[in-house]
Amino acid sequence: MTIVGEGLTALRGCWRFILRDPDAEQDFNLTVDGFWRSFAMVVPLLVLMYPIFISDYGFGIELADPTAEIQPLSIGRAYGHLIIAIVVWPPAAALLAKLCGVAHSYVRYMVIYNWMVLPTVALTLVPHLLHLVQGTTYPAFILLEIVVFPLLYVSWYIARRGLETTWLIATVFVVADYALSIGMAHWIR
Repeated sequence: MTIVGEGLTALRGCWRFILRDPDAEQDFNLTVDGFWRSFAMVVPLLVLMYPIFISDYGFGIELADPTAEIQPLSIGRAYGHLIIAIVVWPPAAALLAKLCGVAHSYVRYMVIYNWMVLPTVALTLVPHLLHLVQGTTYPAFILLEIVVFPLLYVSWYIARRGLETTWLIATVFVVADYALSIGMAHWIR
């Protein structure tokens, strides 16, 4: 199967996974080779993230203190943060999986996690596109804040089912993922 075919099948699995289909994992290549191939999600992700970066910068300007000095937008820095996050999370998750006693499910978790990035970013893109197209700050920002809750649940569900673990360990994975991402974002700025 080509990488494009595998990706399309995995995206179908993502939707089935979100709908809690117990057989959704059949759509993912859960082998070590599938683990490496799942990083192909980076190509469409780079495209999807561009309007999000532009909109985030706009939110930063529109919601900032009027006396604050705003740094110019650096698309390169934004993409750098994204790539670093993609590179750093897998070894961090492997270490966490080992510490939590779920290392046997690590590959399955990462394959599902990687492919699930695309539908979750697509959902995040909706309020950003509203912001860019209509130029409305507060309705788009409020919608963005609302979208965070289903995304947190999906992240938790991926960890719970992908790692075949307890709700507590799944919660630890979600907190670690978000803490690492937020920490890196502050460090890069």
